[in-house]
Amino acid sequence: MTGLTFTLVLSFPVWSQEADHRFSDLPHLPQQLALTPTDINKIASDITVRIEGPKGGSGVIIEKQENTYYILTNWHVVSQVGDYEIVTPDGQRHSVYYSLIRQIPGLDLAVVPFKTRSRYPLAKLTNSDSVDEGSVVYVAGWPRSASTLGHRLFLSTKGTVEYRQKPRQGYTLVYNNLVRSGMSGGPVLNEVGDVIGINGIVQLGVNPDQIVSAGIEINQFLAWRQATTLPIVPERLAAQSSSSPPQMTSNLPPATPANRSIVTGNQTYALATSLEESSGEILSIEIVPPYAITGNSNGSISVWNLATGGLRKTWKGHDSSINAIAVSPNGQILATASDDGSIKLWDLTTAINTDTLPLLHTLKEHSNAVLSVEFSPDGRKLASGSWDNMIMIWDTQTGELLNTLIGHSQMVSAIAISPDGTILASGSKDNTIKIWNLETGELIHTLTGHTLPILSLAISPDGKVLASGSADSTIALWDLQTAQPIRRMSGHTDGVWSVVISADNRTLVSGSWDRTVKLWDLQTGELKGNLTGHSSYVNTVDISPDGQTIVSGGWDGQVKIWQKP
Repeated sequence: MTGLTFTLVLSFPVWSQEADHRFSDLPHLPQQLALTPTDINKIASDITVRIEGPKGGSGVIIEKQENTYYILTNWHVVSQVGDYEIVTPDGQRHSVYYSLIRQIPGLDLAVVPFKTRSRYPLAKLTNSDSVDEGSVVYVAGWPRSASTLGHRLFLSTKGTVEYRQKPRQGYTLVYNNLVRSGMSGGPVLNEVGDVIGINGIVQLGVNPDQIVSAGIEINQFLAWRQATTLPIVPERLAAQSSSSPPQMTSNLPPATPANRSIVTGNQTYALATSLEESSGEILSIEIVPPYAITGNSNGSISVWNLATGGLRKTWKGHDSSINAIAVSPNGQILATASDDGSIKLWDLTTAINTDTLPLLHTLKEHSNAVLSVEFSPDGRKLASGSWDNMIMIWDTQTGELLNTLIGHSQMVSAIAISPDGTILASGSKDNTIKIWNLETGELIHTLTGHTLPILSLAISPDGKVLASGSADSTIALWDLQTAQPIRRMSGHTDGVWSVVISADNRTLVSGSWDRTVKLWDLQTGELKGNLTGHSSYVNTVDISPDGQTIVSGGWDGQVKIWQKP
């Protein structure tokens, strides 16, 4: 709610009294000993909230007076006036009165009060001077795919402090943890689970090819808090309220409803094995029989044997997350695209069969993270899409930049090339899909209809159908020749981050942040099956050329292999 003003005073609390209660179900450890990632995740999940509203993000429960709790978050998370709700770890929603939010001058921080009779643990805030370059830190929050349905999952990631920088709106602490949209305002914790900062931004590192994250050290907040009073939410304003999300409009056909009779199981594919990746979250995957290749959040590349489930080889390819991989049609070249702004081309055959790591080219013209890559059918060209809003076309033999396609107003998150090599499709955070002449770079069509960003694209092997997955949780099918929508399929409840089409043009496979993999009839739009098993977001899927095997990878660090019985 908006438009209310109060001048209420409370005394400064003792910070540590209730905070220590969060250790009650953990083994008693000396303060100086590091906790396990599992223990840190438990502490972080108990103190980290979702903030939902016009902007939204994450926040930390830091203080309580009477029945008023206080959330510390980034100012940019709540800077737009409107109605916000705090979603606590138990799933309860609590109204926020906008006029009671306190912006901290000179810092990208704000304190958000809410009132409840429920009891929640408080974060333990500790001296942020205790962390130095190389210190292990954890960043926690509620990343999102931008879906209006908001099925977000809690995440904490491990990294190290890179360096301290000169303050920029208070941001001094720079670290290499994997951070995604929605985690702004979440805590930065040390190895014993104490909060030493508030996460907030992603930026270029000292090396301009590196993407890093930055937080505001908690000492800056404590200095402000010592001289500040905060409002208590009056009882008469404490009633919870809810509001319906605004209705989106679309020029796509009405969604094909999900076949609810089969969503609880699947008789076509069964889980053959689950592979645990110690190199972090699985962000990209591609089948190259008899192997599956993954790109991981710590910059490593792994090659798995599909038949045995064994790890054939792994190597460090980039300094930052590998967002996308692609293999040339002849199976000889692997392209990896990273948050560090580069694309690397590897001799895949030699990499798999020998102890050498033959790097062919490093492509570095993009000015920001590279999100998508795709080979042309003859393998002579590679297309890439980036946070810099551009699409670049490369010569894979020489590494030369051949063309730059400019037209999207926001990041290019997905790319697909037609089987005849004449058409390139690109999807963007600007909610549009653009169709280009690959040879000339001419823009042919702009497709609109999705109400949120485009996350994934695929073109059918016969070159007739373009499939698009979106943060609006739907999949759209388009006639690639006429640029007209064919149908829209619903069934996922969060963003669709990956779509692939089987070689026989019959099945579309999709992976979503709702933790499921779904199988669709490409001709009718009917939902054929639902594969469940991931415990976190599914980022990437692929299907083998013979259609017998599906692989999926996600934030849970698992590669799942699904096979026909």
